[in-house]
Amino acid sequence: MADPVASDLVIGLINNMPAAAKRATEQQFVGLLTAAAEGLDRPVKVFTLENDAGRVTETFHTLRQLRPDAIIVTGDEPQRAAMTDEPLWPALARFVDWAADNTISSVWSCMAAHAAVLRLDQINRRRQPQKLSGMYPCAAAADHSLLAQFPPSWPVAHSRHNAVDETELRSKGYTVLSHAPRVGADIFVKQVRGSLFVLLQGHPEYAPDSLFREYRRDIRRFLTGESGVYPEMPENYFDRKAARKLAKLRAQAHRSPSPRLLASIYAAFAVAPAPVGVSPARQLYANWLGHLAKEKAERETVARWSSQQRRGAA
Repeated sequence: MADPVASDLVIGLINNMPAAAKRATEQQFVGLLTAAAEGLDRPVKVFTLENDAGRVTETFHTLRQLRPDAIIVTGDEPQRAAMTDEPLWPALARFVDWAADNTISSVWSCMAAHAAVLRLDQINRRRQPQKLSGMYPCAAAADHSLLAQFPPSWPVAHSRHNAVDETELRSKGYTVLSHAPRVGADIFVKQVRGSLFVLLQGHPEYAPDSLFREYRRDIRRFLTGESGVYPEMPENYFDRKAARKLAKLRAQAHRSPSPRLLASIYAAFAVAPAPVGVSPARQLYANWLGHLAKEKAERETVARWSSQQRRGAA
């Protein structure tokens, strides 16, 4: 009889977000995985490693101890022009190497996805003229089990300064599962040795107010002098009334930038309705967990057969 512990699916969430965003990011992913695991015939256990550039040795020690079946690796806000100059680059490169040989599958979110394709195939991210932020209707670009039961088109939150080229991804053997004219590749996959790499330029895990909070944060940075650029309003996100109000406040901020405007900005956000979109994020992760369960069952069967053969030979 198989060890009951071995029948669990163990997922490691490597949370690379800055301290202020770590808790929200963990809640988003863990909540999504919990919902996606409903109805699965194997228990799903999730543990979180709060990683940063100074904790890499500790993180790898825990990974080797817990030996997860899969990992999810978050990104962070970009701080350098080149990926190889990012403080997290050495750690992300090591996670890519480790995942390829030690997981059934791995998910790479935003900057982590850009790090993965650079490490694997020397595909460089490219800085965009302005930050891509908003909700964008994506559509399937390939038939794949990860998109089972998806609608013809679905909204996905994107929030990034950089992008990797869809044509270059295809030329290096990646299968682009979903895309949109405005965002390019959304979800793309590649089998890397023992692990199915699932790479996301978007943020299907985002809560309805996540873009709202990022926009407010970036406005605060401008008004306090931390940033010299007033952020663009997230596209396809606010209703017309809220958008008009926020546009007026932006014009006022450009005329007379001052932290005193924060009260008016926050008041405008307080009355803006939370955007509602039907994202298939839960279905995506349910399909991913199904892939993990199926692949783990097959590997356990092979392992048992090999063990029986060795005992018979003895």
